[in-house]
Amino acid sequence: MTIKKVKLLAVLVCVSLLSACAGTYRTYYEMFKLALSTPEDVSLTYSAIAEAPYDFMYLRQGEKPRVALALAFIEQQQFKWVSGEQEMVVTESGRIVRTLGLGNDLLFLSNRQADPLKQGAFRGTQWRTAADWQLGEYGTELRSTFSEHHNYQLTYFNHVLPTVLVIEQVAIDTKPRFWRFDGSWQNLYWLDAQTGRVLQSRQQLTAGQASYELVYVSEVVRALKRRGLVVAGDEQL
Repeated sequence: MTIKKVKLLAVLVCVSLLSACAGTYRTYYEMFKLALSTPEDVSLTYSAIAEAPYDFMYLRQGEKPRVALALAFIEQQQFKWVSGEQEMVVTESGRIVRTLGLGNDLLFLSNRQADPLKQGAFRGTQWRTAADWQLGEYGTELRSTFSEHHNYQLTYFNHVLPTVLVIEQVAIDTKPRFWRFDGSWQNLYWLDAQTGRVLQSRQQLTAGQASYELVYVSEVVRALKRRGLVVAGDEQL
C-alpha cells in the first residue's frame, strides 16, 4: 500500500481523555479510522508508528486482509484494541482474552492470572482455563502445554530481531455440545529475547476457527530503538 493510500485511511482522529477510575490507567483514546473494506493489507510507515501517541497492532483473521487496530485504553491489565469499524480485541500479556464483532466472539477466559504468558515460565508448563463463546458454548475447559525454543529470528523494517518462540498446544477437555472434527490446536508466540514481550503471535481461539495473526508493531519499533537500529522514516512494514 502506498503512503498516499495510508494517509487516505486516516480519515478521522478521535481524541478524548479517559477519566480515572479504580484499576484504570489514563491514556489518550486517539486512533485513525482505517478503511477496513480495502482488499489490500494495511501498511504503516516507521515514522507513523514511532510518532503516534498510541500503540498500533496489525491483525489478520484467517485469509482476510490485514488491518490495523489502535490501543484505545488499558484497564485492569487488559489492552483494548479498536478498529475503524469498532471491532475490539482485548489482550493480556499478548494473549487474546476477548473479542467483539469478529464472529463467534470469545467472551471470557478464566484463570488468567496463572497464564504462563503472564508468569513468564514455559518449559513443560501446563495451564488450565475455561472459555465462553458467543454461539452458545460456555464453561468449555481447555488444557494447554507450553514449550520454548530459542534463537528464532524475525525481520522487521529490514532488521533482524532475536526472539524466543513459545509453542502452546491446546486441547479441549470438555465433551463438546456440538460435533467437532478437531479438539486440539497450536498457538505460537514470538517474544523479544531481551524483554520477553510478545512481538508477534498466531492464535486460534477455538477448534475449527480461523487463526488470528497479530503483530505488535509499536512494540517492534521500541525493540528496534532499544538496540540502536536506524530505520528510514518512510519505510513500511
